[in-house]
Amino acid sequence: MMKTLNDVLRKIRRDEKGTVLVLAAALMTVILGFAALATDVGALALEKSRLQNACDAAALAAARELPSTVAAREKAVEYLEYNGVSPEEAVISFDSTGTRVTVEASRQVNFTFARIFGLSGSQVSAKASAVFGSVKSISGVVPFGIPEQKLVYGQEYKLKAGSHDGYGPGNYGALALGFRGASSYRNNLKYGYGGTVSVGDWVLTEPGNMSGPTAEGVNYRLSLCRHTPKCTINSYHPDCPMVVIVPIFEPTYLSGRDEVKIVGFGAFLLKGVEGTGHESVVSGYFLQMVPPEGLRYTLDPNGADYGLHAAKLVE
Repeated sequence: MMKTLNDVLRKIRRDEKGTVLVLAAALMTVILGFAALATDVGALALEKSRLQNACDAAALAAARELPSTVAAREKAVEYLEYNGVSPEEAVISFDSTGTRVTVEASRQVNFTFARIFGLSGSQVSAKASAVFGSVKSISGVVPFGIPEQKLVYGQEYKLKAGSHDGYGPGNYGALALGFRGASSYRNNLKYGYGGTVSVGDWVLTEPGNMSGPTAEGVNYRLSLCRHTPKCTINSYHPDCPMVVIVPIFEPTYLSGRDEVKIVGFGAFLLKGVEGTGHESVVSGYFLQMVPPEGLRYTLDPNGADYGLHAAKLVE
């Protein structure tokens, strides 16, 4: 009887050991599966992120060289190599108009742990397209406006006229953006219009010289320049409050509160206010630059270029 009991106990112990081994093997498979997930899938995600960053940078750099597709291709290759992507791993293409560049890249990523499941690796790829064009719509403009004309970099232009060089009875180049009146005009001058103005919009003019609100708004911007010495046409920061975005409108005879059609946008460095009363004049130096940081804008690769342009990633 005792012998039989001992035999039964030994059998149970042998069965327990077998069960433990089976559970251990199953658990090891799960652990390796998590390792493969954490290591190999993580490696895939990291490599894809690197490729995407390289494609984004190459597309943006190339777009700035358009419409020259030769120069754009060279620039794209330069940025790809700088970001660790060889030209053999990438394809650079352009649309039929030469206003859009697309950079695609792919490479093989070898697995480490996933090999035990028969997976040796996987292909990762990335793609980015960018356009270069003039600003079609933008936020943050100031309530000045100048007639359409050929603009020369560094040259001084009147952004708001005086009584002897206005655009018609009661018009001095000021615009009513959002709301009418001197208070809205002053706020838009100080802080920039919060809404968006687009090419093709018809905008009301703001009649009257408004020398007080003009001086207050311009001097406020000049006071915010933190650079010493203050920004000049030969040395300025693109995000300085002295840099303003001004709508450009079609030349027309204006009378009182009239309307103008917006045809583009230009960037100017404020010089300041000269004169008082009806002779209050605001001047600025024409700039060629990308829009300042923080502004919302869209581009038109085929639009008229008034110096305010940029390269931008598109879907």
